[in-house]
Amino acid sequence: MQKPILTTASLLFSLMYVSPTYSQELKVASWNIAWLGSHEYNERKSADYKQLAAYAKQLDADVIALQEVENGEWAQKVFGNEYDFYFSTKDWVQRVGVAVKKSAGLTVIAKEYKDLDVTRVRHGMDLTLSRNGKELKLLVVHLKSGCFTDPLDSKSVAMMPSTSDKEVRRKQACSTLSKQIEPLERWVDKQAKENKAFVVLGDFNRRFSQDISNKYAEDQGLWQALDDEGNEALWTPTATKNSDCWGGYYKDYIDHIVFNPSAKSMYLDDSFEQLVFKEKYTKELSRSLTDHCPISVKIAL
Repeated sequence: MQKPILTTASLLFSLMYVSPTYSQELKVASWNIAWLGSHEYNERKSADYKQLAAYAKQLDADVIALQEVENGEWAQKVFGNEYDFYFSTKDWVQRVGVAVKKSAGLTVIAKEYKDLDVTRVRHGMDLTLSRNGKELKLLVVHLKSGCFTDPLDSKSVAMMPSTSDKEVRRKQACSTLSKQIEPLERWVDKQAKENKAFVVLGDFNRRFSQDISNKYAEDQGLWQALDDEGNEALWTPTATKNSDCWGGYYKDYIDHIVFNPSAKSMYLDDSFEQLVFKEKYTKELSRSLTDHCPISVKIAL
């Protein structure tokens, strides 16, 4: 039988069919699973891990930024064998990591971002995700806790009271968080300069809605320090929403998924979700599950 002759048009069509460049839906989430590791604060039993695993299955995200998880072995207790795990090497059980679903078809380049460790605090994770000829940069963070709304400029921090242990800890927290601004800005600036689409996500331990409503100057608010012009102009859905986690126990988000304009163009409208636990809040449950509900978005990649 004579083989069919491929015309130029049909040849081009066949090549396009074999190697398509198109976008697929990618679900990206962030979840702080408190003290998921070998620390004495983790008193979870087998039933607790099963409960967490059920919520992880319900979340069903392709990429999950993890905070307060010791390593991949502990993450596997919740997420099973469907994910590859990438973790920082910080010598502390509250590590930052990322779970990437094996079936997502993503090429992953992962490395630590140690510059966030300004005074014995957690490292970040820098990821490059690529699929279908498109690329997205991620920086996963867990910033210093304890300075949720206070101004971060040096003068304001210096004037904070320090007559009690609680005040001293708060002042130290604000001082540390203020020092993390520079390495965060440096990462953002680098990606913007290279015209990258990027997302910074995780536990910022900062109420961006309060930064914005307080109309802080650039050196006072973490949001104002990071938000800039051009490819550094930032957007997050959490800035204008209230958290329903544990019945709205804390209404202001401190977990965020932050986009630059190039990444925002990939965001699927109205896809932001918070997975709310069905159980009624108790202090015990916030420890056996976690005090943070996972948040997620969908991106075309």
